[in-house]
Amino acid sequence: MRPFFVTALLLIAALSSPALAAGPQCPPTITVTAQPEAPGGWAPYPGRDSHGFVGITLIEGDRTAQMASASRTTLAPDSETKHARKLVQLWEFDAAQRGKLFVLCRYRGTEATLAADLPRQTRRCTLTLETDIRGEVLDEPKTSPQLDCR
Repeated sequence: MRPFFVTALLLIAALSSPALAAGPQCPPTITVTAQPEAPGGWAPYPGRDSHGFVGITLIEGDRTAQMASASRTTLAPDSETKHARKLVQLWEFDAAQRGKLFVLCRYRGTEATLAADLPRQTRRCTLTLETDIRGEVLDEPKTSPQLDCR
């Protein structure tokens, strides 16, 4: 009886964890290794740079095909609200009309991105960004943007 109880507690804890409830989470930073192209007579040496998370792009379609395309099927937010130095962007998805969706995590100062498919049952995503007093999104916020997909 005791092993079942422990297993049940672990299962409940796992199912109630924020990471599972919130869907994919963009890492706050990524490290990118760059290999410079060197002109004749110069020796190239790679560099490693850290880049902070700045936002997302939601894209509809097959991830492999869309990432290979020059014109991706991006989705604009359904609504945006500003309050208390925050901009909240909302995307809502109709289960009957929804195709494959994935989130593209974008990072400051690089074209490198991360992508993850959204689970089929995802019905909405919100992205919360820090703004200045005028409501403009900060280039270097104190807190990373927060993505929540459910």
